[in-house]
Amino acid sequence: MEKDFNSFATSTKRTYKNPAMLEIKKCEKRPKATYPLHPKFGTIFGPHVLRINFNTDNTDQFNAEIIPYDTEVFAPGSSVLHYGQSIFEGLKVYRQKDGSVAAFRADLHAARFMKSARRLAMPEIGEDVFLKCLKEYMHFEEESVPSEEEHSLYIRPLLIARDEIIKIGRSKTYSFFILSAIAGSYFHGRASKSAKVLVNREFVRAFPGGLGEVKTAGNYAASLMAQTYAEKYNCDQVLYLDAMKHDIVDELGGMNFFMVRQGELVTPALHGTILNGVTRRSILELAPTLGYKVRETNISFTEMLSEIESGKVTETFACGTAAVIHSIGELVVQEKTNGPTRTYTLPTETPISSRMLETLSAAQRGRHPVPTGWLFK
Repeated sequence: MEKDFNSFATSTKRTYKNPAMLEIKKCEKRPKATYPLHPKFGTIFGPHVLRINFNTDNTDQFNAEIIPYDTEVFAPGSSVLHYGQSIFEGLKVYRQKDGSVAAFRADLHAARFMKSARRLAMPEIGEDVFLKCLKEYMHFEEESVPSEEEHSLYIRPLLIARDEIIKIGRSKTYSFFILSAIAGSYFHGRASKSAKVLVNREFVRAFPGGLGEVKTAGNYAASLMAQTYAEKYNCDQVLYLDAMKHDIVDELGGMNFFMVRQGELVTPALHGTILNGVTRRSILELAPTLGYKVRETNISFTEMLSEIESGKVTETFACGTAAVIHSIGELVVQEKTNGPTRTYTLPTETPISSRMLETLSAAQRGRHPVPTGWLFK
């Protein structure tokens, strides 16, 4: 299925300017962002945004500029607001131990951004253009990158359809943005407390052949009803199962899933309905250097519950760019909506996920050795 989608999408691909030739106009620099420690995630924006407006009929009409954050205007008739051609990424820029700044694994985010564009029949700006724009934006916004521990500058690349027409179809005009927000601890105030997660077998996040592996706005909008429902049970997140058997573990509403079974890190295999998370991949690549075995495979939720009860599964945790790694201490299981619940409790000690979090956080800030290319300066 993946091959078929990509084969179809190549007919819509355009080649835009050589990144070496791309000029980026810059506004007068505004004062750096100010913020309280650990602001609510996504609420304190960087003072600038990078923007490229372009038309698929003219690949030479491709001008980039960095402008004040609050100058963008959207017409109510913009097709993105009606038909949902919208993709995005989420990555972080960290202050390094030498005082410089670096984005973590920007190349993987660039590649995934292009894959999302292909899947939604949107034009690809190219990984090189993406990375050049990111580099210029990081340099311009460097003063706003926090120096405090557990803080970073969250970067949100975004591509949206801009045709002003109420008619379903691919847009011809698009806007690419890079904006940012100050990020502290995602679960500040409860960072040491494990998450409580609802699993309802009737809730479905993605279907085979759908958009489960794409970072598109519709995926997250579809999760809001389930998330709101979970809050009635004082749960922080929802863990989704597959759409066919309602037993194979997929992922949470915005994070990938891991369990620790007899000292081995196990995560659901990628099969088209799970986002290929950059944090997930980094854990899979870092864990063996710490002496841990890793495995990607289908996880039966029913079997996992039995293994939690028997003590074979000792830890479960969620991971993603925003939260990094956060342990799951309770699973609230519900067979049917509004039906009775059963709670499964995990051990309070989480030595493996805690060590992975410590190692990954150090790697992101240049304090732990990583392969060449992981830190984009």
